[in-house]
Amino acid sequence: MKKLLLFVIIVFIGMQFVPYNVPADVPDKEGDALQAPKEVEAILKRSCYDCHSNHTNFPWYSSVAPVSFFTKMHVKEGREHMNFSTWNSYSDEKKAKFLEKIPKAIKSKMPLPSYLLIHKDAKLTDADKKAISDWASEAAFDLE
Repeated sequence: MKKLLLFVIIVFIGMQFVPYNVPADVPDKEGDALQAPKEVEAILKRSCYDCHSNHTNFPWYSSVAPVSFFTKMHVKEGREHMNFSTWNSYSDEKKAKFLEKIPKAIKSKMPLPSYLLIHKDAKLTDADKKAISDWASEAAFDLE
């Protein structure tokens, strides 16, 4: 039992030296970031930007493996899927697809339940979901 515990401790310590980097918080290029009504932007910043922008607030535990692997993987995937910091670099067609998917995503899976375990303030209320959905519909209409 002592050997197993020692092995687990050694593996845990060794994991701390395995790098897994996510691009740092970088300033948005002029005109690239999403421009939305203040109410909607505040909701998105509170509930979506940690994974879907270049402005991630990494808490202290995101530097401790294995949590760091999980956290940084989600941020990397979120940014690759859709990044509000590079919104205006997307084509109108791609923006329209995102705007169509956003209301569906916030009703079914976003923010991720694993994220909400620690970030209770990111939970979207019905009013938040309506504000985002209304904005997305209006923004998609404006692209047509």
